[in-house]
Amino acid sequence: MEHYELRVLCDFFSVAGLAVNTWARPTPLAVDGELEQDERGEVVYAEVWSPVTGPGVEEELHRIIPVLDGREVGEYVSLSGIRATVMAPPKDRIWAGRLYSFGTPRSNNPLLNTTLKYRQNLTVAVLAGAAVAITQPYRIRLWGYVYKEAEIPAVFGTMQFPAYLTERSRNRTLTLNKQPIPVTSDSWLTLPGGVDQAIPKVNPFIRFAYNLLATDGQQGDTQMRFQTGNVLSAEENMYWEFDERDALLIEGLGIKADAAADLARTGLRIAGDYHPKGPTTRTSLFPTTLGVNQLNYGHLAPLAPIAWPVYVAIPKLDRPLLVWNEIGMVVIRDDGTAAVVVNGVCVALTGIRIEMRG
Repeated sequence: MEHYELRVLCDFFSVAGLAVNTWARPTPLAVDGELEQDERGEVVYAEVWSPVTGPGVEEELHRIIPVLDGREVGEYVSLSGIRATVMAPPKDRIWAGRLYSFGTPRSNNPLLNTTLKYRQNLTVAVLAGAAVAITQPYRIRLWGYVYKEAEIPAVFGTMQFPAYLTERSRNRTLTLNKQPIPVTSDSWLTLPGGVDQAIPKVNPFIRFAYNLLATDGQQGDTQMRFQTGNVLSAEENMYWEFDERDALLIEGLGIKADAAADLARTGLRIAGDYHPKGPTTRTSLFPTTLGVNQLNYGHLAPLAPIAWPVYVAIPKLDRPLLVWNEIGMVVIRDDGTAAVVVNGVCVALTGIRIEMRG
């Protein structure tokens, strides 16, 4: 009964240095990420031990991407590994134990079981940042379950479609029309979180973004948008212009405020409306100052001493918000006295990505 044993599926421990703007791509064999021919795996959560040279002195483990059967899935899962903004800290060091998971394992609900699925091997791709090379050891672990082929139908049954995704805040329901999928070893990669899905595709969604441009210093909206050069890459884009065939359910939002304390507010703008709404446009969005930031995530500092190895998960929204057949974006604002400098803040977002086109 191996499928009831949570275990490490990939363990990348690196003591080798990594130059700036350089990728490390260990083989599945090197990270114990290979499966037997009659096995299938699902990844539930990650843990990252970030490289540091001392309290508050961080090295740039800039990006971590899972690699499933040789395919990098950075369009869905892109994790920061820098200590201040780490999105998957060690489980035993997370405040209240509220770690982020890719989905609910062993479920036949397609909107819950969005775990990352693979059939042969698993590893990670790691990118060092542009400013600080990595000289210290770091570690990345992916945890989950492995199933024998013969066990899979009894554990999962049938993946239930059609599925209905409801946004209660605006009373909308998105229907995912698809035939139910009997779960077997052969259909494994066609399930949510798998790389061979037919439409509609359902995948976990988690990414981060640093502001590549300074804010205006006048409390105006700054979009975390790749097309306008506000973020570094498409994997950091937090601006979505969707038609009826694309959707994103936003479940969590976090921000690491700037050390200069010029950030004032963070939130979402969907179909022209701010979330959360305030008495005026100027007072909409979450207050996210350096000292009072309910969206803080990653290393608990500055809300705790810098030397404490304590972390917080990306906060969940009170109610998930759906971007579908409309424009949605993450926006930040400064306090109107000074601009937030380039790379001064980092936003993290979690949710479920729906694609209804080939």
